[in-house]
Amino acid sequence: MAGVGFAARLAVRRLDTFAATQGAHASASMGRPWVLWCWPRQLASEFGSPSAAGLASLGLDPSRLIIVETARAGDALNAIEESLRAQSLAVVIGIVEEAELTPARRLSLAAGETATPCLLVTHPASEPAGATATRWRVKQIASAPQSFEPRAPGASRFSIALERCRARPESAARPPMFLEWNDETRRFDLASVVADLPAQTRGTGDSPVSAAVRAY
Repeated sequence: MAGVGFAARLAVRRLDTFAATQGAHASASMGRPWVLWCWPRQLASEFGSPSAAGLASLGLDPSRLIIVETARAGDALNAIEESLRAQSLAVVIGIVEEAELTPARRLSLAAGETATPCLLVTHPASEPAGATATRWRVKQIASAPQSFEPRAPGASRFSIALERCRARPESAARPPMFLEWNDETRRFDLASVVADLPAQTRGTGDSPVSAAVRAY
């Protein structure tokens, strides 16, 4: 779920950017943008349906979310591909155990043709796919302190490590980044507690829960 939460926040950033760049022309010609959330029924049963209140608190309007549940993982990948080619989505979030090379290539081509970002959350042990633009290792870490109630959780924090970047292969060797989500600005900031730490000391104390997020 760390990868799912991270992808949902990236979708919020995409919607804000989409609205800023498209402006009035977009609202007049195609209305507010849609977000597709697609996963196989097995994962939907395991994790439960997305919370409308939770998504709204992040800045993602639930009324603009299209949720697709498929019988099999392969059907989910096919549905994602067809949706990318529709040219009516701001961003696509797909959640599957893994994506083999051929389906991953098809997703990459479809996303490139329509310039629609595709965020695919996979199991952390899944094999890397060479067709992805980037692959990130995402972990949930301890939240920021809550200023009003020390025992309550604060802002969500993530540890993200770039494992592959098609455009800049050398960038994958960099250490993980620790990011904090700001509910007011709806963007990620560098977590203050690790902003000044040397690179070699970062990454200690990470939660073992992780996921792979692939971007197309």
